[in-house]
Amino acid sequence: MGGYASLPVTRGGGYDRGRGEVRGRKSRMARPPPAQRERAFPFPLPLRVRALEGPVEVTLVLRPGVPLPTVEQLCAVPPSRPLTHEEFEAKYGTAKKDLSAVERFAKAFRLRVLSVQRDRGFVRLEGSPAAIRKAFGVDLKRYQQGKLSFLFHTKRLVLPRSLRDIVEWVFGLDTRPRVTHSSASLPVPVEPPEQSGLRSYPAPQVARLYRYPPTQGAGQCVGIIELTGGYRTSDLTEYLSWMGVTREAPVNVGPNKPGPSVSSNAEVTMDVELVSAVCPQARVVVYNAGSKDYSLGDYHRVFAMAISDRTNRPSVLTSSWSFYEGSLIQAEEEAAFERLFKEAALLGITVCAASGDLGSQVPVQGGSPTDAITLAAPSYPAASALVLGCGGTTLQADGDRIVHEHVWNRLGEAMSMGALGFTVSAGASSGGVSTMNALPAYQRGMPVPVQVHTTWKDGVFQRVSRTPGRGVPDVAANADLHTGYQIVFKGQQGVAAGTSAAAPMWAALVTLINEGLGARVGFLNPRLYALVGQGEPVVNRITQGGNGAYFASEGAVWNACTGLGTPDGEALLAGLLKLQGREA
Repeated sequence: MGGYASLPVTRGGGYDRGRGEVRGRKSRMARPPPAQRERAFPFPLPLRVRALEGPVEVTLVLRPGVPLPTVEQLCAVPPSRPLTHEEFEAKYGTAKKDLSAVERFAKAFRLRVLSVQRDRGFVRLEGSPAAIRKAFGVDLKRYQQGKLSFLFHTKRLVLPRSLRDIVEWVFGLDTRPRVTHSSASLPVPVEPPEQSGLRSYPAPQVARLYRYPPTQGAGQCVGIIELTGGYRTSDLTEYLSWMGVTREAPVNVGPNKPGPSVSSNAEVTMDVELVSAVCPQARVVVYNAGSKDYSLGDYHRVFAMAISDRTNRPSVLTSSWSFYEGSLIQAEEEAAFERLFKEAALLGITVCAASGDLGSQVPVQGGSPTDAITLAAPSYPAASALVLGCGGTTLQADGDRIVHEHVWNRLGEAMSMGALGFTVSAGASSGGVSTMNALPAYQRGMPVPVQVHTTWKDGVFQRVSRTPGRGVPDVAANADLHTGYQIVFKGQQGVAAGTSAAAPMWAALVTLINEGLGARVGFLNPRLYALVGQGEPVVNRITQGGNGAYFASEGAVWNACTGLGTPDGEALLAGLLKLQGREA
């Protein structure tokens, strides 16, 4: 699958079931106004158009049989009991008449049905480039820029009237690379940092510093979301021996193939090693899309794969891959992911995501002469109100005692990546205010700043708007490469970090808490904020430092750098047990 093409259309033609042809002239198909139909091309020239050969695969996402709860409803009243996959399908599975309509559409346009997943409303179709263009009304082409190759179309897709209200999204017609992860997760050898006075910690030691419960994750399953890359089994074996941990090997769903991207392989390796060490008795499942183009569609597919997994049934998911709001993803595209996260909340699955490693500012294409500008924007999916956004800190410890902890911010420092051939910022905990997601009920009363947007036209001031939005992140954990986590990568002991490490560390904590609760905590955010609001000491507040536009302070319970703070795992388990008793 590839990227996203926005729907729905407002009106359209039909087709003749007997003849299997589109009925009516082309003018009867829905065509939005040009301003909505033409799509901005995000890549600088020169681009080459390559021949589009072989079949094209697309995935249609159909409406659920019964409307899912809204994000606002779930945030205000989180599910009291998780649904099983069977219960979810029985209540929300796609109606058979909708599936039949899609099958007739496929037959009319000579598309082949590859698979149907009723519980998620997924229908995979395949057809020739000509058939796909005709079925969806797009000018689909394959573009080439250097070694980069992707599908894209400039005209907004249209569908027959019969599918107008049935199909919510179509993936596969836009495979532009838009998903990324932090370069701060790239590992460095252990010894040079020590010689320079830098610190590193084993993941189990950091877990002790944050007072993780003494549970081991028995009977639990934690899923790790990966877009591409892979880990070496030999690295994991050596790492676990180094950490003194004995456990079963992870389960791989999708390919586990270390590829040419060092950073992607390092990302997967760090995620798997941290979770495996902290949850020695939990089942660890690595879901890998094996993406070749870093597209939104592949990212959506791998999340859907994990959430709908009836074999392993993970109760916690962690992802270190993300994209910037307003730059790499638009509001309509977020809606496709929000549906998945609604399903996760209903199934009792906690989703943890890295907030990003660029501080408060992210690069965007803004029309300047060099196109090199930045904008205050959070990363998604951490910006979803249904996801636990995980920021980063700099952690100084003495044995199993925290000496000092502040907001991770090394934006004033540069890292030369040597053989990789580039220099990057040493990073900072990303955070801010979402422009696409409303302030959730559980964050009301928190000091979440508003988005301020000043409008000018031809040098003349127009207006200032102030809009509340979802505050990011929710929590934090150690993420500074200068105080990073010990890992084994490509046969060498090294240090890695970033909020890409904070997310799996929080996922590991929730896994241990689930064992302690004897139940899935599920959608954690409302309960976590409620406990903090009640004065329960479930987090270590971070009161010093900033990430550019935002700062921590003594008087603020929450900040747009590290959220509520870093975990006190045993206190959080005790607080959740109290809530569990009240809700019973």
